[in-house]
Amino acid sequence: MERMPLAELIESELSAAIFGSDKEAIKRISILLSEKIEEIEEIELKQEETKSDLKVLIELVKQGFEDVNKRFEEINRRFEDINKRFDDVNRRFEDINKRFEDVNRRFEDVNKRFEDMNSRFEDINKRFDMMFKFMSIGFTIITILIVVFKFIH
Repeated sequence: MERMPLAELIESELSAAIFGSDKEAIKRISILLSEKIEEIEEIELKQEETKSDLKVLIELVKQGFEDVNKRFEEINRRFEDINKRFDDVNRRFEDINKRFEDVNRRFEDVNKRFEDMNSRFEDINKRFDMMFKFMSIGFTIITILIVVFKFIH
């Protein structure tokens, strides 16, 4: 048989069978139709298998995406927990920083007190030096006067 389109082939065989009372033509039509029906059934079977395979694949992909989403949510929760820990650590550092600032202010106050004390001691030292100088000058003048009075008398 030549390669003709199915419709033309069936038409020619039916006309030969009906008009020419050709029994072989009826056999050829039945074989041709049964082969085509088998091919169609095979194609439908393959389509059903493909559909079921696609459904399974779609379910697997959906499950995979859900698993990935769950993992991302878990990772997101972990990062949020880590952020909370960092916030807590930051608060602790801020508290420690405030304490150091308070201690620094206290040291500055103590330093000012020591500077005030130091300036007082310097003032007292200056007074003592001046008093010592005046006493030395006074004793020197008294000694000179005594020596001068002894020579004069």
